[in-house]
Amino acid sequence: MAARNLRQRIEELTVVADIASAMLSPLELHEVLDVALEKAGHAIGAPSGSITLLSADKTHLEFAAVRGLSSHYGDRFREIGFLPNDGSSPSGMAVSTGKPYWVANIARHPLCATWKHITLGEGFSALICMPLIVGGEAVGSLNQYLARPHRFRAHEVRLLEVVAQQVSLAIERARLYDRLKQQHAAATAASEHKSRFLASMSHELRSPMTAIVGFADLLQNQITGSLNAGQLRQIHMISASAQHIMAVLNDALDVARIEAGQIECLIEPVNAAEVMCEVTDMLEPLARAKRLGLGVHQPDAPLIVRCDRQRSKQILVNLVSNAIKFTPRGRIEVSGFRDRALPNHAHIAVSDTGIGLRADQVPHLFQEFHQLPTAYQHLGTGLGLAISRKLARLMGGDIEVESSPGHGSTFTLTLETA
Repeated sequence: MAARNLRQRIEELTVVADIASAMLSPLELHEVLDVALEKAGHAIGAPSGSITLLSADKTHLEFAAVRGLSSHYGDRFREIGFLPNDGSSPSGMAVSTGKPYWVANIARHPLCATWKHITLGEGFSALICMPLIVGGEAVGSLNQYLARPHRFRAHEVRLLEVVAQQVSLAIERARLYDRLKQQHAAATAASEHKSRFLASMSHELRSPMTAIVGFADLLQNQITGSLNAGQLRQIHMISASAQHIMAVLNDALDVARIEAGQIECLIEPVNAAEVMCEVTDMLEPLARAKRLGLGVHQPDAPLIVRCDRQRSKQILVNLVSNAIKFTPRGRIEVSGFRDRALPNHAHIAVSDTGIGLRADQVPHLFQEFHQLPTAYQHLGTGLGLAISRKLARLMGGDIEVESSPGHGSTFTLTLETA
């Protein structure tokens, strides 16, 4: 007796292990269901089996997998209206009660009266139905058929209960995966819609804004006639606001083009020192207006990097501009150097003596439309750093930051060397 119980237990564990292994492998749900039917059938000596699942409207059961049954088995059940989701059939009984239900002799059982000719025609006389429970609710049944009348023993029921649990987990995992795919598709569609909207909005608004900026410049230069001091101040305010809106539109368009994959980088060898000097020469008047020092520390040897010259310049303009904005006093230093740990990489660092950032603020720096609250408020879109990092990564590089409150910040652009 003990030996037989041990043998049965080993068989049970082997079946469970085989099904669990199938669940962990990259199989589709229907393949896992086929494995479960085969392993369960071999374990209890059942030549055939099926798995039924509730229909979308939960009114009846539909065959999701079959084993050892004729190709028209499911069609014959469709002809009689499938299996209602109620207690009028063994599988319906298992689903409605959430408990195993078996029939020792199909020919004599009242629940089989309407369809016994189908199963008897397949050569089966006994069946057992195990409920499949997902999320606390029965969603179908695991069914096994035997050729002769049979009273199912406790160890057979126990084994099939474990198999049904494994099948239920596979169904739950498949449904979760489908939901995640649908959510991902929805999120992707929403992102694409946002990108199209940003691109369309930016394009449509840039033309009239360009005209506004142009006419404001004409008025400021008094080409169309002289203006008094009050009028000039008002025109200056109009021009400044229009230029800010143009900057917002350009940033939004850049984001949309990057996300749509419409920005291509012309990667070529570029002298980093030349780009650094061009940027500091361009922004030196802004630094001087705030009485800030702005310098370049060039490497001893030529530092040639692989990048898109205009895009790398755009990144450095953003980094140096930010440093000037958030530095009330002191100095900004732009320096280029090789990475000693990675000889095929170089860094261009923009360091300032500004207000600095707390550690909890740093992770939010590169988020789109995110502006950190500071004592120094500046107009902006909250897109500059996000765009800069995206461009850096398009060129095979990245941007990192080190900062501490009151001790300034260092933003480092990393690029591959030529």
